[in-house]
Amino acid sequence: MTALTIPFRESPQIDRMELSTGLMQTDQHSILTVVTLFFFGLVSPGPNFLVVAETALNFGRVAGLITGLGAALGDAVYASIGLFGVTHLVSVNPVLRGIEFAGGSYLTLLGLRMLAQHRTSVRLHSSSSVDAVSARAHFWRGLATDLANPKTVVFFAGIFAIAVTPATTGTIRGTMLLGIVLTSVLWRFFVSVVFSTTFIRELYQRTERIAERVFGAALCLFGLLLVKRAIA
Repeated sequence: MTALTIPFRESPQIDRMELSTGLMQTDQHSILTVVTLFFFGLVSPGPNFLVVAETALNFGRVAGLITGLGAALGDAVYASIGLFGVTHLVSVNPVLRGIEFAGGSYLTLLGLRMLAQHRTSVRLHSSSSVDAVSARAHFWRGLATDLANPKTVVFFAGIFAIAVTPATTGTIRGTMLLGIVLTSVLWRFFVSVVFSTTFIRELYQRTERIAERVFGAALCLFGLLLVKRAIA
């Protein structure tokens, strides 16, 4: 007696579930790739790091964090430009050169101010409070420092070229943006906490003039390189 063999056919519902799972894993991998690459670029010392650290040293943890929030907003602006397809507007040569010149001039001026400061001692401001006027000044300083380097949007464009395709949905792009902003804020919070500790601030107080010169010279260098690139 011959056994009756019934061919097995996969359910279309199972196929759709497998496809959905595969897409979800791909989206998660893309988000993780974007956030990881951004973090590696973020922790590299640059103008934002110097400004947040210097603010935390002189004015305390809250002031440093507020400065960091301003820088994080700048990251959000440039990430949005890269994510939602208007990178080419900033990359237009005359526009890019104009932004580079203005940003480089700002960083150079900020560095010169640090070099010109004459203080006999560090004013160890409270780490737990900051007045409204100072808060606004710290926030705008952080934002301006971040926006001063238009190459940031090119950096984001490079990241997104790896992980973002025309098929990437707006929801996934929004999640990437959220991940970038959260990473930016958390890193600036970490920097603010570290550089507002009593030990670090007392060490800074003993080497204040040297530290200010290092911070100021580094910002001048970043600024002059941008200006040189703009007028080259």
